[in-house]
Amino acid sequence: MKNSRGLSQHLFIELLNGKYSDLLSFIKKDDTLDLQIREDYFNVYYRGGNILKVENKVLYPYSIDKNYFESSIYETINQILKCDIIDWFTYFGLCKQAMDLYFTKNKKEEREFQQLIVRENNYSSIANSTDYFIVDIEYDNRNNARFDLIAIEWESTSQARKLHKKYTPKFVVIEMKYGDGALVGNAGMNKHYDDFKTFIQNEKQKESFINEMSLIFNQKRKLGLIPSLSENENNNIILNYCNDIDLMFLIANHDPDSTKLYSELKSMPGKAQYIVSNYMGYALYKDSVQKHSEFFHKLLLKHENKNS
Repeated sequence: MKNSRGLSQHLFIELLNGKYSDLLSFIKKDDTLDLQIREDYFNVYYRGGNILKVENKVLYPYSIDKNYFESSIYETINQILKCDIIDWFTYFGLCKQAMDLYFTKNKKEEREFQQLIVRENNYSSIANSTDYFIVDIEYDNRNNARFDLIAIEWESTSQARKLHKKYTPKFVVIEMKYGDGALVGNAGMNKHYDDFKTFIQNEKQKESFINEMSLIFNQKRKLGLIPSLSENENNNIILNYCNDIDLMFLIANHDPDSTKLYSELKSMPGKAQYIVSNYMGYALYKDSVQKHSEFFHKLLLKHENKNS
């Protein structure tokens, strides 16, 4: 199957040391910005919102989502993007202020917290000690496979990072649920599990997905977008599509007095896994991952004690 996501060699070179290299350099200096690779184009995100789209094959390669901006600001920003030499400091400064105002009125907490997870595990001062790196966000294969976060599980022990003893990293799909309202319904936990199960049972889809994510992961590393791995000598990771792909749920800001999570888990299959808080942070460690039986048992005890 043909890869969908990933940069062509031409666009990759333009981003690495060509006409987009100044933009890349700016993004890497500002950890509130997050570059995500798409289908031979890339998006830059701020607070989970698309602050810039770059397509190399069009007359004006830079575009923005006008929904975030009032008309006067939108026109000003558009004019900046049409300059021969773009002042990225001015551009991102104007966009950030406008988007801050927009998000104050139009809450997008789940996407904002997704970007925090990327920052904690890819860019932050503790990123190299975590066991997961975020490869992609908002994955959509346009065939009922929509995933919030794609991560690579690569344990932080020295032997694992050196790929000794035939250790092989693997991909995991992470579904983030922000607040109890996101736990149930058409986009709830059970629906995500059913979609994921259907997805991984299709071997061609699974192989294409792993090829896509391997390409993106390796391109991001070469672009310096996972700086915590800059000193790791294993520069090109090839993952076997026969490896298992795990599904993990990251449940943020669950109300302990709500019964929604408990009710949803009662009907959940036992193969899902759950990421629990690491002392209030969003760094992802294997020790913070619980199997369904363990996670549900603790929740069951909590509800029994509350009702006794």
